[in-house]
Amino acid sequence: MIAIVFAIRFLGVESFGTFSSLLAVIGILSKFVDFGIEPIVFREFSKDKNNFHLFNGALTLRFLLYVILVVVFNLTASFFSYSVREILLSNILFTTIVVSYKMVNIRELLSTPFKVNLKMHYPMTLAVLDNLVLLLMVVFIPFMKDPVLFFVIIYALSNVPGFIFSFHYLKKKLNYKFELTLDRSLWLLKESLPLFGFVILTTVFMQIDIVILNYFKGPYDVGIYSAGVRLTMPLSIIPGAIVTTVFPILMKRMSDQISSDSLSNLVIKLLYFISFVLAAVFTFESDALINLIFGSQYSAASLPTSILYWCQIFLFFTFYTLVVLIAKNKQYYNFIFGAIQVIVNVGLNFLLIPKYSFLGAALAKLIASFASFVFILLIIGNLGYRPSIGRYKVLFWSFLTCGGLYLLSFLPAVPYLIISPILILIITIGLKLFGGDELLIFFRLVNKEELGKSLIEKFRL
Repeated sequence: MIAIVFAIRFLGVESFGTFSSLLAVIGILSKFVDFGIEPIVFREFSKDKNNFHLFNGALTLRFLLYVILVVVFNLTASFFSYSVREILLSNILFTTIVVSYKMVNIRELLSTPFKVNLKMHYPMTLAVLDNLVLLLMVVFIPFMKDPVLFFVIIYALSNVPGFIFSFHYLKKKLNYKFELTLDRSLWLLKESLPLFGFVILTTVFMQIDIVILNYFKGPYDVGIYSAGVRLTMPLSIIPGAIVTTVFPILMKRMSDQISSDSLSNLVIKLLYFISFVLAAVFTFESDALINLIFGSQYSAASLPTSILYWCQIFLFFTFYTLVVLIAKNKQYYNFIFGAIQVIVNVGLNFLLIPKYSFLGAALAKLIASFASFVFILLIIGNLGYRPSIGRYKVLFWSFLTCGGLYLLSFLPAVPYLIISPILILIITIGLKLFGGDELLIFFRLVNKEELGKSLIEKFRL
Protein backbone atom coordinates (compact mmCIF):
# COMPACT_ATOMS: atom_id res chain seq x y z
CA MET A 1 0.00 0.00 0.00
CA ILE A 2 2.87 2.38 0.81
CA ALA A 3 4.51 1.65 -2.55
CA ILE A 4 1.26 2.26 -4.42
CA VAL A 5 0.65 5.51 -2.51
CA PHE A 6 4.03 6.82 -3.71
CA ALA A 7 3.29 5.61 -7.24
CA ILE A 8 -0.09 7.35 -7.23
CA ARG A 9 1.53 10.59 -6.10
CA PHE A 10 4.39 10.40 -8.64
CA LEU A 11 2.29 9.32 -11.63
CA GLY A 12 -0.49 11.87 -11.21
CA VAL A 13 -4.21 11.28 -11.61
CA GLU A 14 -4.39 10.69 -15.38
CA SER A 15 -1.31 8.44 -15.70
CA PHE A 16 -2.41 6.37 -12.72
CA GLY A 17 -5.83 6.09 -14.34
CA THR A 18 -4.23 4.70 -17.51
CA PHE A 19 -2.32 2.09 -15.50
CA SER A 20 -5.43 1.14 -13.49
CA SER A 21 -7.54 0.70 -16.64
CA LEU A 22 -5.01 -1.72 -18.19
CA LEU A 23 -4.59 -3.60 -14.91
CA ALA A 24 -8.37 -3.97 -14.55
CA VAL A 25 -8.61 -5.66 -17.96
CA ILE A 26 -5.65 -7.95 -17.17
CA GLY A 27 -7.23 -8.77 -13.81
CA ILE A 28 -10.46 -9.90 -15.47
CA LEU A 29 -8.64 -11.95 -18.13
CA SER A 30 -6.39 -13.56 -15.50
CA LYS A 31 -9.37 -15.45 -14.10
CA PHE A 32 -9.43 -17.64 -17.20
CA VAL A 33 -6.14 -18.97 -15.79
CA ASP A 34 -7.52 -19.15 -12.26
CA PHE A 35 -10.55 -21.29 -13.20
CA GLY A 36 -11.56 -21.56 -9.53
CA ILE A 37 -9.03 -24.34 -8.98
CA GLU A 38 -7.36 -23.20 -5.75
CA PRO A 39 -10.28 -23.69 -3.28
CA ILE A 40 -10.74 -27.27 -4.52
CA VAL A 41 -7.01 -27.99 -4.19
CA PHE A 42 -7.08 -26.39 -0.71
CA ARG A 43 -10.03 -28.58 0.29
CA GLU A 44 -8.44 -31.81 -0.98
CA PHE A 45 -5.03 -30.89 0.42
CA SER A 46 -6.59 -30.37 3.85
CA LYS A 47 -7.61 -34.04 3.77
CA ASP A 48 -4.12 -35.33 2.83
CA LYS A 49 -1.39 -32.71 3.19
CA ASN A 50 1.42 -35.04 2.14
CA ASN A 51 0.04 -35.76 -1.34
CA PHE A 52 1.32 -33.23 -3.90
CA HIS A 53 -0.02 -35.06 -6.96
CA LEU A 54 -3.21 -33.01 -7.38
CA PHE A 55 -1.27 -29.84 -6.53
CA ASN A 56 1.21 -30.51 -9.37
CA GLY A 57 -1.65 -31.18 -11.75
CA ALA A 58 -3.33 -27.90 -10.81
CA LEU A 59 -0.07 -25.96 -11.21
CA THR A 60 0.62 -27.49 -14.63
CA LEU A 61 -2.95 -26.76 -15.72
CA ARG A 62 -2.65 -23.09 -14.73
CA PHE A 63 0.65 -22.71 -16.62
CA LEU A 64 -1.00 -24.19 -19.71
CA LEU A 65 -4.05 -21.91 -19.44
CA TYR A 66 -1.72 -18.92 -19.03
CA VAL A 67 0.12 -19.65 -22.28
CA ILE A 68 -3.20 -20.06 -24.13
CA LEU A 69 -4.50 -16.76 -22.72
CA VAL A 70 -1.42 -14.75 -23.74
CA VAL A 71 -1.43 -16.19 -27.26
CA VAL A 72 -5.16 -15.51 -27.75
CA PHE A 73 -4.81 -11.95 -26.41
CA ASN A 74 -1.96 -11.07 -28.77
CA LEU A 75 -3.80 -12.55 -31.75
CA THR A 76 -6.98 -10.58 -31.04
CA ALA A 77 -5.77 -7.34 -29.40
CA SER A 78 -5.67 -5.37 -32.65
CA PHE A 79 -9.33 -6.22 -33.32
CA PHE A 80 -10.25 -4.43 -30.07
CA SER A 81 -8.45 -1.23 -31.13
CA TYR A 82 -5.52 -1.69 -28.75
CA SER A 83 -2.56 0.52 -29.68
CA VAL A 84 0.96 -0.91 -29.95
CA ARG A 85 1.84 0.78 -26.64
CA GLU A 86 -1.21 -0.69 -24.88
CA ILE A 87 -0.35 -4.17 -26.19
CA LEU A 88 3.24 -3.76 -24.90
CA LEU A 89 2.10 -2.61 -21.46
CA SER A 90 -0.51 -5.38 -21.32
CA ASN A 91 2.03 -8.10 -22.13
CA ILE A 92 4.30 -6.86 -19.36
CA LEU A 93 1.37 -6.90 -16.93
CA PHE A 94 0.44 -10.41 -18.10
CA THR A 95 3.61 -11.71 -16.42
CA THR A 96 2.11 -10.74 -13.06
CA ILE A 97 -0.45 -13.52 -13.50
CA VAL A 98 2.41 -15.98 -12.98
CA VAL A 99 4.83 -14.24 -10.63
CA SER A 100 2.71 -11.85 -8.54
CA TYR A 101 0.88 -12.59 -5.30
CA LYS A 102 -1.29 -9.54 -5.97
CA MET A 103 -3.01 -11.28 -8.90
CA VAL A 104 -4.20 -14.10 -6.62
CA ASN A 105 -3.41 -16.74 -9.22
CA ILE A 106 -0.36 -18.98 -9.59
CA ARG A 107 1.45 -17.48 -6.58
CA GLU A 108 -1.76 -18.02 -4.59
CA LEU A 109 -1.71 -21.70 -5.59
CA LEU A 110 1.95 -21.97 -4.52
CA SER A 111 0.91 -20.84 -1.04
CA THR A 112 -1.68 -23.63 -0.64
CA PRO A 113 0.69 -26.21 0.94
CA PHE A 114 1.79 -23.52 3.41
CA LYS A 115 -1.85 -22.75 4.23
CA VAL A 116 -2.66 -26.37 4.98
CA ASN A 117 0.42 -26.74 7.19
CA LEU A 118 -0.28 -23.40 8.91
CA LYS A 119 3.05 -21.98 7.72
CA MET A 120 1.71 -18.91 5.97
CA HIS A 121 4.56 -16.80 7.34
CA TYR A 122 6.67 -18.04 4.40
CA PRO A 123 4.48 -16.84 1.49
CA MET A 124 3.48 -13.70 3.38
CA THR A 125 7.13 -12.81 4.05
CA LEU A 126 7.84 -13.28 0.36
CA ALA A 127 4.87 -11.05 -0.50
CA VAL A 128 6.38 -8.36 1.75
CA LEU A 129 9.71 -8.87 -0.05
CA ASP A 130 7.97 -8.28 -3.40
CA ASN A 131 6.53 -5.02 -2.18
CA LEU A 132 9.75 -3.85 -0.54
CA VAL A 133 11.47 -4.25 -3.92
CA LEU A 134 8.61 -2.32 -5.53
CA LEU A 135 8.85 0.41 -2.88
CA LEU A 136 12.60 0.82 -3.45
CA MET A 137 12.12 1.14 -7.21
CA VAL A 138 9.06 3.42 -7.10
CA VAL A 139 11.19 6.33 -5.86
CA PHE A 140 12.85 6.49 -9.31
CA ILE A 141 9.57 7.25 -11.13
CA PRO A 142 10.04 11.07 -11.11
CA PHE A 143 13.37 10.68 -12.95
CA MET A 144 11.96 8.62 -15.83
CA LYS A 145 11.00 9.97 -19.27
CA ASP A 146 8.17 7.43 -19.49
CA PRO A 147 6.94 6.98 -15.90
CA VAL A 148 3.98 4.74 -16.83
CA LEU A 149 6.17 2.26 -18.75
CA PHE A 150 8.75 2.27 -15.96
CA PHE A 151 6.11 1.66 -13.29
CA VAL A 152 4.52 -1.19 -15.26
CA ILE A 153 7.95 -2.87 -15.62
CA ILE A 154 8.86 -2.60 -11.94
CA TYR A 155 5.32 -3.60 -10.92
CA ALA A 156 5.94 -6.89 -12.74
CA LEU A 157 9.65 -7.50 -12.06
CA SER A 158 9.44 -6.80 -8.32
CA ASN A 159 7.56 -10.10 -7.90
CA VAL A 160 10.20 -12.33 -9.49
CA PRO A 161 12.37 -12.87 -6.34
CA GLY A 162 9.36 -13.95 -4.28
CA PHE A 163 8.20 -16.28 -7.05
CA ILE A 164 11.58 -18.04 -7.19
CA PHE A 165 11.88 -18.29 -3.41
CA SER A 166 8.37 -19.81 -3.21
CA PHE A 167 9.61 -22.93 -4.97
CA HIS A 168 12.76 -22.90 -2.84
CA TYR A 169 10.85 -22.94 0.45
CA LEU A 170 8.31 -25.46 -0.79
CA LYS A 171 11.17 -27.86 -1.40
CA LYS A 172 13.14 -26.98 1.72
CA LYS A 173 10.29 -26.94 4.25
CA LEU A 174 7.75 -29.36 2.75
CA ASN A 175 9.91 -31.62 0.52
CA TYR A 176 8.00 -30.55 -2.57
CA LYS A 177 9.17 -31.40 -6.07
CA PHE A 178 7.48 -29.91 -9.12
CA GLU A 179 6.38 -32.34 -11.85
CA LEU A 180 4.61 -31.60 -15.12
CA THR A 181 1.41 -33.61 -15.04
CA LEU A 182 -2.16 -33.19 -16.22
CA ASP A 183 -3.39 -36.28 -14.39
CA ARG A 184 -6.83 -35.67 -12.78
CA SER A 185 -7.05 -32.37 -14.67
CA LEU A 186 -10.47 -33.21 -16.12
CA TRP A 187 -11.76 -34.07 -12.64
CA LEU A 188 -10.29 -30.83 -11.30
CA LEU A 189 -11.86 -28.77 -14.09
CA LYS A 190 -15.23 -30.43 -13.57
CA GLU A 191 -15.09 -29.91 -9.81
CA SER A 192 -13.97 -26.31 -10.24
CA LEU A 193 -16.45 -25.37 -12.96
CA PRO A 194 -19.04 -23.77 -10.63
CA LEU A 195 -16.21 -21.87 -8.94
CA PHE A 196 -14.78 -20.83 -12.33
CA GLY A 197 -17.98 -18.98 -13.07
CA PHE A 198 -17.91 -17.51 -9.55
CA VAL A 199 -14.28 -16.40 -9.89
CA ILE A 200 -14.95 -14.72 -13.25
CA LEU A 201 -18.04 -12.99 -11.88
CA THR A 202 -16.27 -11.86 -8.70
CA THR A 203 -13.39 -10.37 -10.69
CA VAL A 204 -15.81 -8.65 -13.05
CA PHE A 205 -17.56 -7.24 -9.97
CA MET A 206 -14.28 -5.94 -8.57
CA GLN A 207 -12.88 -4.49 -11.82
CA ILE A 208 -15.67 -3.73 -14.29
CA ASP A 209 -16.52 -0.39 -12.72
CA ILE A 210 -13.04 0.87 -13.67
CA VAL A 211 -13.51 -0.33 -17.27
CA ILE A 212 -16.97 1.29 -17.56
CA LEU A 213 -15.77 4.47 -15.84
CA ASN A 214 -12.88 4.72 -18.31
CA TYR A 215 -15.30 4.21 -21.22
CA PHE A 216 -17.69 6.98 -20.12
CA LYS A 217 -15.37 9.46 -18.39
CA GLY A 218 -11.70 8.75 -19.16
CA PRO A 219 -8.38 8.25 -17.29
CA TYR A 220 -8.71 11.22 -14.93
CA ASP A 221 -11.92 9.94 -13.31
CA VAL A 222 -10.46 6.43 -13.25
CA GLY A 223 -7.42 7.80 -11.43
CA ILE A 224 -9.57 9.43 -8.74
CA TYR A 225 -11.69 6.31 -8.25
CA SER A 226 -8.71 3.92 -8.40
CA ALA A 227 -7.03 5.77 -5.53
CA GLY A 228 -9.94 4.71 -3.32
CA VAL A 229 -9.88 1.20 -4.75
CA ARG A 230 -6.17 0.92 -3.94
CA LEU A 231 -6.83 1.89 -0.32
CA THR A 232 -9.57 -0.72 0.13
CA MET A 233 -8.51 -3.61 -2.13
CA PRO A 234 -5.59 -4.76 0.11
CA LEU A 235 -8.05 -5.18 2.98
CA SER A 236 -9.10 -8.55 1.50
CA ILE A 237 -5.93 -9.95 3.05
CA ILE A 238 -7.67 -9.70 6.46
CA PRO A 239 -10.55 -12.15 5.85
CA GLY A 240 -8.12 -14.18 3.74
CA ALA A 241 -5.72 -14.58 6.66
CA ILE A 242 -8.52 -15.45 9.10
CA VAL A 243 -10.13 -17.95 6.73
CA THR A 244 -6.75 -19.55 6.02
CA THR A 245 -6.30 -20.17 9.74
CA VAL A 246 -9.83 -21.47 10.29
CA PHE A 247 -10.46 -23.56 7.16
CA PRO A 248 -8.39 -26.69 8.06
CA ILE A 249 -10.02 -26.71 11.52
CA LEU A 250 -13.44 -26.28 9.92
CA MET A 251 -12.82 -29.21 7.55
CA LYS A 252 -11.64 -31.39 10.45
CA ARG A 253 -14.75 -30.63 12.51
CA MET A 254 -17.03 -31.35 9.55
CA SER A 255 -15.31 -34.68 8.84
CA ASP A 256 -15.61 -35.58 12.54
CA GLN A 257 -19.26 -34.39 12.53
CA ILE A 258 -18.57 -31.84 15.26
CA SER A 259 -20.54 -28.59 15.32
CA SER A 260 -18.58 -25.59 14.04
CA ASP A 261 -21.23 -22.95 14.85
CA SER A 262 -19.32 -21.40 17.76
CA LEU A 263 -16.20 -21.08 15.60
CA SER A 264 -18.15 -19.55 12.71
CA ASN A 265 -19.94 -17.10 15.02
CA LEU A 266 -16.61 -15.89 16.38
CA VAL A 267 -15.14 -15.47 12.88
CA ILE A 268 -18.18 -13.52 11.64
CA LYS A 269 -18.18 -11.23 14.68
CA LEU A 270 -14.43 -10.64 14.32
CA LEU A 271 -14.80 -9.83 10.61
CA TYR A 272 -17.63 -7.39 11.36
CA PHE A 273 -15.60 -5.74 14.11
CA ILE A 274 -12.53 -5.21 11.90
CA SER A 275 -14.44 -4.03 8.81
CA PHE A 276 -16.68 -1.68 10.79
CA VAL A 277 -13.74 -0.11 12.63
CA LEU A 278 -11.83 0.48 9.38
CA ALA A 279 -14.86 2.02 7.67
CA ALA A 280 -15.87 4.23 10.60
CA VAL A 281 -12.35 5.47 11.39
CA PHE A 282 -11.75 6.45 7.77
CA THR A 283 -15.17 8.01 7.13
CA PHE A 284 -15.13 10.54 9.97
CA GLU A 285 -11.81 11.99 8.80
CA SER A 286 -11.90 11.06 5.11
CA ASP A 287 -11.04 14.46 3.61
CA ALA A 288 -7.96 14.94 5.76
CA LEU A 289 -6.80 11.33 5.31
CA ILE A 290 -7.08 11.43 1.51
CA ASN A 291 -5.09 14.70 1.38
CA LEU A 292 -2.55 13.28 3.81
CA ILE A 293 -2.07 10.04 1.86
CA PHE A 294 -2.41 11.06 -1.79
CA GLY A 295 -2.22 14.84 -1.82
CA SER A 296 -4.75 17.52 -2.68
CA GLN A 297 -4.98 16.47 -6.36
CA TYR A 298 -6.94 13.39 -5.18
CA SER A 299 -9.26 15.25 -2.77
CA ALA A 300 -12.32 14.26 -4.84
CA ALA A 301 -11.63 10.61 -3.87
CA SER A 302 -12.76 11.24 -0.28
CA LEU A 303 -16.48 10.33 -0.57
CA PRO A 304 -16.17 7.38 -3.01
CA THR A 305 -13.39 5.90 -0.86
CA SER A 306 -15.58 6.13 2.25
CA ILE A 307 -18.35 4.28 0.39
CA LEU A 308 -15.88 1.59 -0.71
CA TYR A 309 -14.82 1.14 2.93
CA TRP A 310 -18.44 0.48 3.98
CA CYS A 311 -18.64 -2.15 1.22
CA GLN A 312 -16.05 -4.14 3.16
CA ILE A 313 -18.55 -4.99 5.92
CA PHE A 314 -20.62 -7.03 3.45
CA LEU A 315 -17.59 -8.34 1.53
CA PHE A 316 -15.80 -9.56 4.68
CA PHE A 317 -18.89 -11.49 5.78
CA THR A 318 -19.48 -13.12 2.41
CA PHE A 319 -15.77 -13.96 2.05
CA TYR A 320 -16.07 -16.38 4.96
CA THR A 321 -19.55 -17.76 4.29
CA LEU A 322 -18.63 -18.55 0.68
CA VAL A 323 -15.69 -20.61 1.93
CA VAL A 324 -18.06 -22.44 4.28
CA LEU A 325 -20.27 -23.29 1.29
CA ILE A 326 -17.22 -24.71 -0.52
CA ALA A 327 -16.41 -26.80 2.55
CA LYS A 328 -19.99 -28.13 2.47
CA ASN A 329 -19.63 -28.85 -1.28
CA LYS A 330 -22.34 -26.27 -2.08
CA GLN A 331 -20.19 -24.11 -4.36
CA TYR A 332 -22.94 -23.72 -6.98
CA TYR A 333 -24.45 -21.11 -4.62
CA ASN A 334 -21.21 -19.18 -5.01
CA PHE A 335 -21.93 -18.85 -8.73
CA ILE A 336 -25.43 -17.49 -8.10
CA PHE A 337 -23.97 -15.08 -5.53
CA GLY A 338 -21.44 -13.83 -8.10
CA ALA A 339 -24.13 -13.45 -10.75
CA ILE A 340 -26.23 -11.27 -8.44
CA GLN A 341 -23.21 -9.09 -7.67
CA VAL A 342 -22.35 -8.58 -11.34
CA ILE A 343 -25.90 -8.04 -12.64
CA VAL A 344 -26.70 -5.43 -9.98
CA ASN A 345 -23.28 -3.78 -10.21
CA VAL A 346 -23.05 -3.58 -14.01
CA GLY A 347 -26.64 -2.39 -14.35
CA LEU A 348 -26.14 0.37 -11.78
CA ASN A 349 -22.76 1.32 -13.27
CA PHE A 350 -24.34 2.02 -16.64
CA LEU A 351 -27.13 3.91 -14.91
CA LEU A 352 -25.09 5.97 -12.42
CA ILE A 353 -21.61 6.53 -13.92
CA PRO A 354 -22.70 8.76 -16.86
CA LYS A 355 -24.28 11.20 -14.38
CA TYR A 356 -22.31 10.75 -11.14
CA SER A 357 -18.93 9.47 -12.42
CA PHE A 358 -16.73 7.83 -9.72
CA LEU A 359 -19.33 8.50 -7.01
CA GLY A 360 -21.85 6.51 -9.06
CA ALA A 361 -19.34 3.64 -9.39
CA ALA A 362 -18.86 3.54 -5.60
CA LEU A 363 -22.61 3.61 -4.93
CA ALA A 364 -23.18 0.81 -7.45
CA LYS A 365 -20.61 -1.36 -5.68
CA LEU A 366 -22.15 -0.69 -2.27
CA ILE A 367 -25.68 -1.59 -3.41
CA ALA A 368 -24.45 -4.72 -5.23
CA SER A 369 -22.46 -5.79 -2.14
CA PHE A 370 -25.55 -5.42 0.04
CA ALA A 371 -27.80 -7.29 -2.42
CA SER A 372 -25.44 -10.28 -2.59
CA PHE A 373 -25.04 -10.17 1.21
CA VAL A 374 -28.82 -10.52 1.63
CA PHE A 375 -28.81 -13.48 -0.79
CA ILE A 376 -26.07 -15.31 1.08
CA LEU A 377 -27.88 -14.73 4.40
CA LEU A 378 -30.97 -16.42 2.95
CA ILE A 379 -28.92 -19.35 1.63
CA ILE A 380 -27.07 -20.13 4.85
CA GLY A 381 -30.37 -19.70 6.71
CA ASN A 382 -31.98 -22.33 4.48
CA LEU A 383 -29.02 -24.62 5.19
CA GLY A 384 -29.73 -24.35 8.91
CA TYR A 385 -27.10 -21.82 9.97
CA ARG A 386 -28.10 -18.47 11.41
CA PRO A 387 -25.14 -16.52 12.80
CA SER A 388 -25.48 -15.65 16.48
CA ILE A 389 -23.18 -12.74 17.30
CA GLY A 390 -25.20 -10.88 19.91
CA ARG A 391 -26.76 -8.48 17.45
CA TYR A 392 -28.22 -6.01 19.97
CA LYS A 393 -24.94 -5.62 21.80
CA VAL A 394 -23.11 -5.34 18.47
CA LEU A 395 -25.60 -2.71 17.29
CA PHE A 396 -25.16 -0.67 20.48
CA TRP A 397 -21.36 -0.98 20.19
CA SER A 398 -21.59 0.27 16.58
CA PHE A 399 -23.63 3.37 17.49
CA LEU A 400 -21.40 4.15 20.47
CA THR A 401 -18.25 3.78 18.36
CA CYS A 402 -19.61 6.07 15.63
CA GLY A 403 -20.59 8.68 18.21
CA GLY A 404 -17.16 8.64 19.79
CA LEU A 405 -15.37 8.86 16.43
CA TYR A 406 -17.60 11.75 15.37
CA LEU A 407 -16.55 13.74 18.43
CA LEU A 408 -12.88 12.89 17.80
CA SER A 409 -13.16 13.98 14.16
CA PHE A 410 -12.97 17.63 15.27
CA LEU A 411 -9.30 16.94 16.08
CA PRO A 412 -6.55 17.11 13.42
CA ALA A 413 -5.94 13.87 11.51
CA VAL A 414 -2.84 12.64 13.39
CA PRO A 415 -4.27 12.97 16.95
CA TYR A 416 -7.52 11.48 15.63
CA LEU A 417 -5.67 8.39 14.36
CA ILE A 418 -3.77 8.02 17.65
CA ILE A 419 -6.75 8.39 19.99
CA SER A 420 -9.31 6.44 17.90
CA PRO A 421 -7.89 2.93 18.59
CA ILE A 422 -7.75 3.71 22.32
CA LEU A 423 -11.38 4.85 22.32
CA ILE A 424 -12.52 1.77 20.36
CA LEU A 425 -10.60 -0.53 22.72
CA ILE A 426 -12.22 1.08 25.79
CA ILE A 427 -15.72 0.79 24.30
CA THR A 428 -15.12 -2.81 23.20
CA ILE A 429 -13.81 -3.96 26.59
CA GLY A 430 -16.38 -1.92 28.49
CA LEU A 431 -19.29 -3.51 26.63
CA LYS A 432 -17.61 -6.95 26.66
CA LEU A 433 -18.28 -7.26 22.95
CA PHE A 434 -16.34 -10.53 22.90
CA GLY A 435 -17.24 -12.96 25.66
CA GLY A 436 -14.83 -15.19 27.55
CA ASP A 437 -15.74 -18.29 25.52
CA GLU A 438 -15.18 -16.42 22.24
CA LEU A 439 -11.83 -15.09 23.39
CA LEU A 440 -10.78 -18.59 24.42
CA ILE A 441 -11.61 -19.92 20.94
CA PHE A 442 -9.50 -17.11 19.47
CA PHE A 443 -6.50 -17.96 21.65
CA ARG A 444 -6.85 -21.62 20.70
CA LEU A 445 -6.67 -20.66 17.02
CA VAL A 446 -3.32 -18.94 17.59
CA ASN A 447 -2.04 -21.75 19.85
CA LYS A 448 -2.04 -19.57 23.00
CA GLU A 449 -4.80 -21.24 25.00
CA GLU A 450 -3.03 -21.05 28.38
CA LEU A 451 -2.26 -17.37 27.91
CA GLY A 452 -5.90 -16.81 26.98
CA LYS A 453 -7.15 -18.56 30.11
CA SER A 454 -4.91 -16.50 32.37
CA LEU A 455 -5.90 -13.20 30.73
CA ILE A 456 -9.62 -14.03 30.80
CA GLU A 457 -9.38 -14.98 34.47
CA LYS A 458 -7.26 -11.92 35.35
CA PHE A 459 -9.54 -9.39 33.69
CA ARG A 460 -12.76 -11.37 34.33
CA LEU A 461 -13.79 -11.26 30.69
